[in-house]
Amino acid sequence: MVPTTGERGPLLRHSVGSILAQSVQDIEVFILGDGVGDVARATIADLVRGDARIRFFDHPKHVRRGEPHRHAALAEARGEIVCYLTDRDLMLPNHIAVMSALLADADFGHTLRFNLDRDGGFSFAHTLDIDDPADRQTALHTPASLIPLSFAGHTLSMYRRLPHGWRTTPEGEFTDRYMWKQFLAEPGCRTATGTHPTILYFNRGSHPGWSVEQRLPELQRWAARMGQPGWLAEFAEKVRDAAIRDRSRLAREHGPAQGLLPRLARAFPGVATAVKRLPGGALLKRR
Repeated sequence: MVPTTGERGPLLRHSVGSILAQSVQDIEVFILGDGVGDVARATIADLVRGDARIRFFDHPKHVRRGEPHRHAALAEARGEIVCYLTDRDLMLPNHIAVMSALLADADFGHTLRFNLDRDGGFSFAHTLDIDDPADRQTALHTPASLIPLSFAGHTLSMYRRLPHGWRTTPEGEFTDRYMWKQFLAEPGCRTATGTHPTILYFNRGSHPGWSVEQRLPELQRWAARMGQPGWLAEFAEKVRDAAIRDRSRLAREHGPAQGLLPRLARAFPGVATAVKRLPGGALLKRR
């Protein structure tokens, strides 16, 4: 599902294009219009004509982010899992495959969160592991949105067992966090945290965020890179390496590493050969 608003047509060609380029091709793509303009509507019409898997749900601007329209669209979904993508982000080609594997034994999950810095680096300030009870409580009670929309996914069956589903978010709440709290508050909801990078997340920034004209060149650059042979594997290793370095730094500065650091090291032995606990935190020995 891709929520969009305003005149985001140029961005949609790249964001929706990254969904159509997934290694898993048996998908349905819902574009949720929340007050789109005429130019964006024309772009969406071109996308729909070009691929029968795409459906467009055109709605006037909602008071928040069109949450009830998302709920109505999911009533028509036929798949087993639901993934999301904001119109300013990109899916790496493995996202749906990784999310499908995560949700084979879980009801709600997310892939590795990292931010793309403007200088081309990565940051992991809000990385967490919702399989860890402490991190799950953090996700429930921290006002910030720690699992942005594009990183999350869930089974359709679990969604339909929730008390409400997508609904209008109260003022002062993040829309995605308000939704995820329903999953995390359910005692029977099985969760999964992935250690694979699968989303290129472009932080919106301070309200109202970057304009389409500012964001478009960034998406164009990354979309071109994604099409290069061997790029994904090389990029994934860089992200994992940066994640472990970052968590190791935090451990040295603030105490023993939590949650995701040991899981990353176990999942990707090519990044680090050992994780050793020290009084001051964790030290990773590299090859």
